[in-house]
Amino acid sequence: MNSQRSHRLAVTPQRWARLRNLPDVPAVRIAAEQVGVLAEKWASDFSLKVDETHHNWHLIRARKAQTRIVALAVQFGRTGDARYVRAACEYLRRMAGWEYWSWILWRQSDTDLNDIFDLSYGENAFTLALFWDWLGPHMLPEERDLLIATARTRCFTPFLERNGTPGNEMWYYRKADCNWNTVCNGGAGMLALALGEHCPEAGRVLEIAEQSIRPYFEFLKRDGAWPEGIGYWGYGHRYGYWYLLSREAFDGTPHPLLQLPGSRETLRFPLLFSPHGIPCSFGDVNSFFALPFHMAAAERYGLDDVLAELDARFTNRLQENPASLDGECWPSLAELLLFHPGRVAAAPADDRHPFVSIQDGVEWSIVADRRDHPRLYASVRGGTTDAPHTHQDLLSVFIVAGGERMITNVSAREYIDTTFSPRRFEVFENCALSKSTLLANGVGMPQPAFVKTARIAGDGWEGVLLDGTEKMVVGSDVKAFGRAVVILCEAALLIVDRVVLSHPGCAEARFHTEQQISVAGNSVLLRGKHAQLHMAFASNVDAAVQSAITTPTDPTIDPPRTIRWGVRGLHTDMVLATLLTPDGTGEIAIDAQERVIRVSVGEKRIALQYEDGKLGIGSRI
Repeated sequence: MNSQRSHRLAVTPQRWARLRNLPDVPAVRIAAEQVGVLAEKWASDFSLKVDETHHNWHLIRARKAQTRIVALAVQFGRTGDARYVRAACEYLRRMAGWEYWSWILWRQSDTDLNDIFDLSYGENAFTLALFWDWLGPHMLPEERDLLIATARTRCFTPFLERNGTPGNEMWYYRKADCNWNTVCNGGAGMLALALGEHCPEAGRVLEIAEQSIRPYFEFLKRDGAWPEGIGYWGYGHRYGYWYLLSREAFDGTPHPLLQLPGSRETLRFPLLFSPHGIPCSFGDVNSFFALPFHMAAAERYGLDDVLAELDARFTNRLQENPASLDGECWPSLAELLLFHPGRVAAAPADDRHPFVSIQDGVEWSIVADRRDHPRLYASVRGGTTDAPHTHQDLLSVFIVAGGERMITNVSAREYIDTTFSPRRFEVFENCALSKSTLLANGVGMPQPAFVKTARIAGDGWEGVLLDGTEKMVVGSDVKAFGRAVVILCEAALLIVDRVVLSHPGCAEARFHTEQQISVAGNSVLLRGKHAQLHMAFASNVDAAVQSAITTPTDPTIDPPRTIRWGVRGLHTDMVLATLLTPDGTGEIAIDAQERVIRVSVGEKRIALQYEDGKLGIGSRI
């Protein structure tokens, strides 16, 4: 292994040396000031306050320790003040003395610390790797001995006991679609790279980590879309890219997994599903904030459009609230000083053309008036829910207009014990009733299920068609069940829902919103802080619009409002059309005899034909 004792992982000696002369760009200036304040505080206040009643508090404690250690190390790199090294070593001693690293073992009162290698182990291994790589030469001998001993007994031994023992591997070993893979294996792999010559078992750990991580990156298809959504994309990819970038730096050669097309294109995925910084993803943790590893990976590929967007997001967030970037959750402020490229990349030219994309591999879609900074945007949930962290949200949509989220899915704010239990999909925030989706006979798509997505287009419109007919179960034979979402003349969105049953039943399109609602007949106006969205409705049978409120699991929060657009009585063939326009009101009507949906938006007139008893729409000839 490389004989260099420090700075051989992702942060090169040159980038570390840059801490003494940071680039003069807004995001770095603000972050540097905040890192100085926090490092000074954390060099004397070693308390790690964690609410021990909350889900996986051991992991939160580990993350707080990581945030502090990374900030202290970076501030040492900026100043050379050994106080920050001594303070970091105090956190090391506390980590080494924690009786339990795993919340799971703690809950089970399992004192065999080798029985698991979970997320806490992976994150702590990552922390130790950076500690050694950045501060190793500046530690006292007894501090170095403590780190090595902790790495061997609390990281390498349990990792080899589980993932290195055939038949005893953790459930996430070589799993292609789960963040646990990269967090656990990435952390262990980085520690093995950092301590290789000091720990004879490190070579075997590295071999196992490589084997396990490979399916994760090979799973990324052409678009790099991720089935766990943008929140877990940030978590899993952070550890995955830190490890692979470290392996490249350590070996001095490109890593095969970073040569895959999906590994490059995935860097755009969370940006596409968070227009204007507004999260519009599906499943657990619908949230996204830029993390500095994203910049490091984008710089590696030379993706100036991604770098420009990330810099803008970091800068905007820091200028609005300089203290918001860390909050002891991730060491983003300190990592930004290391990974910002030092220049502000030019933003791409504004492409004023409709943008419709079906993400390869997951079949999530985007339907918008333009790709970058859209005025009108919808994300649409197709694909499978047979993946970790999914909800019963097939056919659901998020809609953003004028830079504000107008239509949303209701998501849980925190995990509780039923979240990952057999009763997961009875929790309101995980079931179909909390989603902006289509229901038939009171239910949505079953769990798990699959919805096929196809691109459709005509004169003045284009979008996607989602077909859930095959998997839908409603107590009656289902002949057609699906949803079309299209962009009209770059000025409006049209949602066409279709339910055809063998016996009379009911259908409802449900839309949730955090905005103010005004209902007038068969139209609704949503008012945000600065923008608004008008909704007009039409059906081929008698139908009505009503407003309601949701029933979130936590009764103390202000619940979102709900628009219920459903048929009156029972029918066998139902079409529910919803026209959404941010400017003006728009008009929509359905001729049930001719099976035509007529839409007017400003001066534009469009007629769409729907098929008799089948799913699908096309231009009226």
